Amino acid sequence: MSNQVLFAGLRRNLDEHLERVFRVAVDGDAGAALAAMRHDVPGIVAALQVLADRHRADENGCCRACRSGPFWRRVAGPCRVLLDVHLAVTVAMTARTSAGSQSHRLRPSSSDLESH
Repeated sequence: MSNQVLFAGLRRNLDEHLERVFRVAVDGDAGAALAAMRHDVPGIVAALQVLADRHRADENGCCRACRSGPFWRRVAGPCRVLLDVHLAVTVAMTARTSAGSQSHRLRPSSSDLESH
């Protein structure tokens, strides 16, 4: 198996998993969202922690992963990966907060409806 085939399979699995989690969070009822959160969020947080650990700044404030190479080729600036992650989280939270429509809220689960 070539690296390209392996990478494509890993990427496809990750994309499908994240899409399922996103769909349950956005479209699922409260029970399904809670179950998905308890099952999937710890793994997503662990993955983001690994990503953040790999992109730590060196003694000069340059990202060790992004700014490798001879010092004269390093471009000063923040880590693009961490900026992209931060931007994606901020945009998602802002869009969700500003939308405020009923379609973006969790629907009550059947167990919620039965208890009322």
